[in-house]
Amino acid sequence: WQRIGVGESDYMNRGVLEIANVTLGFQKIFVINMPSRTDRRDATSLAAASSNLKLEFVEGVGGDSIPEAAFPPEGSRDSIKQSAGIKGSWRSHMNALHAIVHQNLTSALIFEDDVDWDIRFRQQLEPFARASRLLTEGFDLSLHSPEAIPNTETPEVGTRFESSKTPMSPVIHSLPLKSISGSNGHSSSPYGDPSSWDVLWLGHCGVEFPRPPQATKPSLENIVLTNPNDNTVPAPQYLRAHPFGPLDALSTSHPPHTRVYHLASGGAVCTVAYAVSQRGARRLLHEFGVRKWSRIWDVELGDWCAGSGKELETGTKHDERTSADIRTSSSRGGESNIGGLGGGFARNVETKYIRKSVRMNLEALMRGGGEEEVVDQWPD
Repeated sequence: WQRIGVGESDYMNRGVLEIANVTLGFQKIFVINMPSRTDRRDATSLAAASSNLKLEFVEGVGGDSIPEAAFPPEGSRDSIKQSAGIKGSWRSHMNALHAIVHQNLTSALIFEDDVDWDIRFRQQLEPFARASRLLTEGFDLSLHSPEAIPNTETPEVGTRFESSKTPMSPVIHSLPLKSISGSNGHSSSPYGDPSSWDVLWLGHCGVEFPRPPQATKPSLENIVLTNPNDNTVPAPQYLRAHPFGPLDALSTSHPPHTRVYHLASGGAVCTVAYAVSQRGARRLLHEFGVRKWSRIWDVELGDWCAGSGKELETGTKHDERTSADIRTSSSRGGESNIGGLGGGFARNVETKYIRKSVRMNLEALMRGGGEEEVVDQWPD
């Protein structure tokens, strides 16, 4: 007999095939949906059908139906004061995590039911998967020369909720993804070995650059991997989370059409889409389903990913988030069941950051129209 090795190119080809499957290389895709929001369920199902995705719905929970006894003991004085929407959102996400643990899934992707994505999202996930493997499993940074660029981020353009206790770094250590030769090519998942990561935060409403405590020298904790010339990224003038808000720091920190990937250090808003490993699901369910909970879910998850949980600090340093490929869609009829971010009311029906939106082009896609019929929300 002869041993047959698996090279990096073979692994990358397998990874591309897994990303192309109906669950994007994860075991399942869960969608949290309130039973009363049949409009969102229908729209999400149609979007998934047009993108060849297989979804499993997790029934959302109304906060008024949760008895006080069900809240974790630590923080219960604060949790019972939260609005019904915030309570229901927390429990709905716990139910999704419970499903991952109960079914013993290696990994799963969790969507909220107002999720939207670019029709080219599988193309986006290929570099994301490689960045995920490099950041969670590690690579020899000493072989590379990251560029130190000024961080244009300020408290005014940072995300609305402050998860990170560490000040903003004046410098961003930036390294093109394509400059890193090879990668850890023998993982059991295209996104890296699920035993080396807990959360991959794919979809959010805003995120800050990494802020590790020791940010003076390049390290895996503060490196920002870049994918330049990504034509799915809108031009800089469109990079803002809200029509009346300031431009994101990414609009000036890097050249136009650059996507960035980095480890978590707090400062993210919205849990529109995130992947969780079995290890991560168990840790999160214990921390926020059993031990403590007192705040809106995205802030709790952001703090946890930043390593503020004492018992879980070493585990959360491997979490990753990215400048999102997947975002929330917005329209007058699609108000959140949790509560708005504020900042004024925008009348336009749009999805921020997503150029060729599945939701915004659903009618054309249902007619069988190809990419040439899809409208670019944010043309150059």
